Amino acid sequence: MYLRRMFPILIASVFMLVGTALAGGMDGKALYRENCRVCHDKGSPHKQYTPMSMTQAQWHTFFSTKLVPSHKNVIHPTTGKNLLESLSPEQMKAIQSFAVDHAADSEQPATCG
Repeated sequence: MYLRRMFPILIASVFMLVGTALAGGMDGKALYRENCRVCHDKGSPHKQYTPMSMTQAQWHTFFSTKLVPSHKNVIHPTTGKNLLESLSPEQMKAIQSFAVDHAADSEQPATCG
């Protein structure tokens, strides 16, 4: 009897959690690969950058003060669109989170390989 009454609440909770995860669960690593690494890979004339290229504080500074001025005229080589105009604020936040979370001084440094 108890389970019968709780079942609709359980189902509603599961759908709510799944919906929240899908809405906020952008893959920062995939976005980094698709939008940053295409111009900043090994041997690039634009210099190689991976999350391990900077510390967490340096990534925060980059995203808050340097990204827009240095990338305002960048055209994505695959899409042909302005890079900053083609990324949503949520996508930019996911990329930033990936870079910061895997920076040189993080608990899980990563190259984006």
